Amino acid sequence: MQTPENKELKKHDPTQAENSRKPAYIRLRQLAVLTLCALTLCSLAACSTKKNTRMSRFYQSMTTRFNVYFNGIEAYKQGCKNIETSNKDNYLEVLPLYPIGNKTTIGSGSSDFDRAIEKSQKAVTLHSIRKKPKRKSGRRMSASERRYRSRIEFNPYLHHAWMLLGKAQFQKGDFPEAAATFAYVARLYETQPEIATEARLRLAECYTLLGWYYDAEDVLLKVNNDSMPSKHRPAFAKAYGNYLIGTERYKEAIPQLLTTIKHEKSKKQKAREYYLLGQIYQMLGDNTAAYRAFGKTVKLSPPYDLEISARIRQSEVIASRNSGKIIKKLRKMAKKEKNKDYLDQIYYAIGNIYLAEKDTLQAIKEYKTGVEKSTQSGPVKGIIDLTLGNLCWLTGQYVDAQTAYSEAIGLLDAKHESYKLITKRSKVLDELVPYTSSIELQDSLQHLASLDSASRMVVIDTLIARFVQKEKAEAEAAKKAERDQQREELLAENAGNNNRRDMNTPTMPTGDKSWYFYNRQLITQGKTKFESLWGKRKLEDNWRRKNKTVVALDEFEEYNYDEEETDSLDMEETAMSDSLEADTVPIDEKNPLFYLQQIPLTEEAMEESNRILTDALFNAAVIAKDKLEDFTLAEKLFYRLTRDFPDFERQDETYYHLFLMHGRMKKMMESEQNKQTLKDRYPESEFTKIVTNPDFVRDAIYGKHLEDSLYADTYQSFLDGNLEQVRINTECSATKYPLGAHRPKFLFLHAAAALQQNNQKQFLSELKELIQEYPEHEITDLAAHILKGVQEGRLLTGGGSMFGNIWASRALDSSSDSTRTDSIQAFNPEHATPYIFVLAYEEGKVNENQLLYEVAQYNFSTFVVKNFEMEFEHQHNIGRLVIRSFMNYEEALYYQRQLYADPHMNERLSGMKALVISEENYKLLNSYYSFDEYDAFYQEHFSPIDESENPVDGTTLDEPLNNIPEETETEETSEDEDTDYNEEEEEEESDDDTYYFF
Repeated sequence: MQTPENKELKKHDPTQAENSRKPAYIRLRQLAVLTLCALTLCSLAACSTKKNTRMSRFYQSMTTRFNVYFNGIEAYKQGCKNIETSNKDNYLEVLPLYPIGNKTTIGSGSSDFDRAIEKSQKAVTLHSIRKKPKRKSGRRMSASERRYRSRIEFNPYLHHAWMLLGKAQFQKGDFPEAAATFAYVARLYETQPEIATEARLRLAECYTLLGWYYDAEDVLLKVNNDSMPSKHRPAFAKAYGNYLIGTERYKEAIPQLLTTIKHEKSKKQKAREYYLLGQIYQMLGDNTAAYRAFGKTVKLSPPYDLEISARIRQSEVIASRNSGKIIKKLRKMAKKEKNKDYLDQIYYAIGNIYLAEKDTLQAIKEYKTGVEKSTQSGPVKGIIDLTLGNLCWLTGQYVDAQTAYSEAIGLLDAKHESYKLITKRSKVLDELVPYTSSIELQDSLQHLASLDSASRMVVIDTLIARFVQKEKAEAEAAKKAERDQQREELLAENAGNNNRRDMNTPTMPTGDKSWYFYNRQLITQGKTKFESLWGKRKLEDNWRRKNKTVVALDEFEEYNYDEEETDSLDMEETAMSDSLEADTVPIDEKNPLFYLQQIPLTEEAMEESNRILTDALFNAAVIAKDKLEDFTLAEKLFYRLTRDFPDFERQDETYYHLFLMHGRMKKMMESEQNKQTLKDRYPESEFTKIVTNPDFVRDAIYGKHLEDSLYADTYQSFLDGNLEQVRINTECSATKYPLGAHRPKFLFLHAAAALQQNNQKQFLSELKELIQEYPEHEITDLAAHILKGVQEGRLLTGGGSMFGNIWASRALDSSSDSTRTDSIQAFNPEHATPYIFVLAYEEGKVNENQLLYEVAQYNFSTFVVKNFEMEFEHQHNIGRLVIRSFMNYEEALYYQRQLYADPHMNERLSGMKALVISEENYKLLNSYYSFDEYDAFYQEHFSPIDESENPVDGTTLDEPLNNIPEETETEETSEDEDTDYNEEEEEEESDDDTYYFF
């Protein structure tokens, strides 16, 4: 019954009136929904990372796994697939067990790995539970509960995110960062052996790929014990096998590699591992086992490049049984169209077979064919060039060796084990080959000059016929290549390929549409044209300059205004006449006049030819004696000089070299004969004075040590300011050791002594003479930079500042900077501005990779959330590790104190200069000021700050992990918190974590 009051209430409150009309079950359902929402909010509050209950652990674990981690692992899988697809192996060398071990593979899938890293870091940041669970007072903890409470991390699934972070960094090729991550994970989960063991195995893999074999072995030996979980045995076999292969302990690596192959899930990776196993058996001489291993590679139906390489290797290992049949099989393989991109490997295998049979000449021929047939410029071709160059070097074919080494240097990685050796040999051959080629050319031309005109024309006609035949063959090859290209484009068009080339792209006249530096015909044409203009030149910078130093010496020549100026019209007429004469020289190799004009048919031309020939003979002999140590070749060339050119102007030096060389060859009778010849024919020569010196034998035996001692005394005298002793010792070196190794250094110290006495003119003059006389010496580079600085307007200062403290040197001295004024910006003492932390050191005295690894590891293990940007900079012989991302001075100072509070880092960083400096001041330091000047500024404006009154707490940085206090609550557990502990419940099975581990 409705009362007047109820009617009035409904009139003013329609909602209540409406609710009053709803059935009772609807009102109950709404109440239930509100109650459920309230309970959900309470549950979420109880699941915070600030609490450690069964509910919070379950919630954070579930969120980690099915939210953040899921996206990260999917990105990681995609990145691994990209690596597997893009990896290109060099099958002529030992394969790396991990595809990421190939330098060219690093970078594949980087975006996917970056996403995986981002998700892993997010999981760690948002879902880490560091708070220890509460325990009831008066209850004695069991051993398992005590072990559980000793943990640092309580999210039971978070270790998957940590491991994903390290694996993504590893597959990205960032091995120092990955090593730092795994090292931290091993410490973080020290009380959980399964997780710590996996992290240490991954750490050993990082150390091996970094080349830190001692560290890798130390980790592996500590892991390999009875307590290692059995499920980690395959991972241990892979990590240990990779370490053994890296240290070339191949026989020990075989069992580990077999275990790895047995548990490998990727079919393509298993094929690679069988191929690697076959390579190891082949190196150990077990050809039967190698043949079987390569056969298993083929049976797995791998990509064709791996399959063909395995078949070629099979042919090599069984060639000893019937080499003729195997070579015939390989040549048949070379004729197949589908193998045209693998001809270099096929002919390389044929060459290896001939080389095994001691047929060196045929092996060289096959290697050359492999180089010529190669369709790709890469490491494979580089290995063939390396093998060819080594063989030509040993057989004395230096021209071919120089060509092969020059190509190999551009194709092999700078870290290749033979790179330094072939670079050294290539430099020697670059000096030698122009002289040997000149000898060969002049001998041929003089031989043609000795023939009658009819015989001479027969030879010229033969040369022209060969050139025409070669030109015709190149034209046919170009047409064939063009037809093949057109056929491929037609097939692509018929197949509906939308990515075919733009028809408007200009084609090359040779018919080859590849890039210039991949087009052998265009390169050959370019070389021919260059040599026709400049002759054969050494491949180097500043090749047109006689003196290769950084300074142009002619800029120091004072202009003589008294000299008669050259008429510009005369210069123009001379240039025109020269160009006309040049135009009259035929450059067509099919014209007989091209050859006739090079033949020395006149007396003047023959004299010029002999001059070129004698110079080439002498220089080639000296290089063969001193740098090649090919005494047979050197003796042959020197004797030809003495026999055919007795009037050679450097004949005394020739006999001196013969005297020294025969002494090294233990031919003492010939050595004495050369000495006597010097005394009889050239009594006034400086070389005669050297060999007739009573102390010659003593100087020959102990001269190096005596000169070393004299130079050490001279250098110390310079540092002590005893300039007179510097002068005396320099004159002594000129008398006793005029050809000594330290002679340029004596001259430099003598010049520096003149600068000490403020004689700048003498200093510059002597430096210029030093550069001209010893252009290749190491001290010349320093002298050249000093002269260059003077050219640029900088002023010299006495007092030995060149040898002073590097921390006192400025980037640009204020006295020599014309743009600097008294109003130049000074250092700013502002605190509330971005700051950086700098570790500075003298260049060459710090292992930068090791430093980066240790600092990164410290940062990662101490500051979880904060990310630091680190980079190396080098300026004025000072190396710097610059660490950024500090918001203000207090943060940077806090970081410095925490860093040096760590005993290991304090010891590791000893000897380095640490700077806390703002970004603004750092720019000034690089541009105008020295480190010592900034130190003085820092002491004045920052150092006196009282730390007790101005505590530095790094409020925006993470707290160090080892400072997290352990919970010691003893309160009674509230009823809404479930603190029951079940160790088995917290241990997550990780058998499903089988992601593309390569």
